[in-house]
Amino acid sequence: MIDLTEKVGLPVTLTRVEEGWKLEIGEGVLHEKPAVRLISDLKPVMKNPEANTPQQLYWMYRNVRLPEHEHQIVASGLRYDLSVFNPGVLCVDGDAKDGDEWNKAAGHYHPYVPSGVTFPEVYEVIYGRMIFLLQFVEDVFAIPPKITRFIILEVKAGDLVVIPPNCGHIAVINNSNEPVVTSNWVARAFDSQYTPIRLMRGGAYYIVKSGDSYDWERNPSYPEAPEPEVVKGHEWDNRGLPTGIPIYKAFFEEPKAFEFLVRP
Repeated sequence: MIDLTEKVGLPVTLTRVEEGWKLEIGEGVLHEKPAVRLISDLKPVMKNPEANTPQQLYWMYRNVRLPEHEHQIVASGLRYDLSVFNPGVLCVDGDAKDGDEWNKAAGHYHPYVPSGVTFPEVYEVIYGRMIFLLQFVEDVFAIPPKITRFIILEVKAGDLVVIPPNCGHIAVINNSNEPVVTSNWVARAFDSQYTPIRLMRGGAYYIVKSGDSYDWERNPSYPEAPEPEVVKGHEWDNRGLPTGIPIYKAFFEEPKAFEFLVRP
């Protein structure tokens, strides 16, 4: 059991369970019923759809908030979420080999606002380390998309990741036996767009096991894609958001800093 209260800004504990890791959210904190993403859910976006382990990949805890903060959060048009990702490799019968994918999220885009760009999002890595794959496209709904830039963003606890407009994103666990916990603020006025990623069988590159590290492989569903750029999390533009405190608390200290999430 790992107490994350200080890092999250809310009473949250990371707890080991039979199928990996889950969060225990303290009494009095409001949130929707947690949702689990199973490996069977990710088959359309996996390099090897025959992979069957691990079963539970990650848990999502949406709309997390204290009752006294609900009015301000709703009025802002934002939503605060938590996620916990299990470590591991997507493989057949638990036999992880080089070339198998590291555990990952399904990946999605955001819809457009009237100005012609898509909603951004901001993530905080609370515990562990991982990779964010950032796939910049000319048109979110084009199949196949025209990719203008592809970023492999290596992040660790304490890093903020601002997902810019017109950018698909996939979170990937890399080279770790520990879980990863993230939080995020995002506009509540839309649904994430998973279909464009599914139709292309994932992002333009797969992040695969290479010994205790990782490598990347082109997804053959994409007729073309730029070579990935590897960037460290502390080098990524965080739009001047407050640092040094959990982003849950940062929102209440500087709410105007988060307005770009609903008015990009």
